[in-house]
Amino acid sequence: MDAYYQKEKISDSDLCNQKYSIYVLEKHINYLNKKVVLSTQQLTAQFCIKFILDTAIEPGKQDSGIYTKNNILRRQQHITDEEFDKCYLEYIDGK
Repeated sequence: MDAYYQKEKISDSDLCNQKYSIYVLEKHINYLNKKVVLSTQQLTAQFCIKFILDTAIEPGKQDSGIYTKNNILRRQQHITDEEFDKCYLEYIDGK
């Protein structure tokens, strides 16, 4: 099933009706609303840190500051606080 979605664009409404692999979500993340992805899909800590977490608060940007660690963990309850912190440190070290 995922092979099909590697080529076809998925939309926010598709996310409400189906679960997608992390691989497919990564391919289409630039076309998707973060809030919808976060609320409808089961994500990994690595994915959340790389694509969802927003550490910068920018004046005038509507989504600024919404995607904090606490907000992510509230919507992705399968991710533990410790797992998130470990992945965050690995992500920072890899930059």
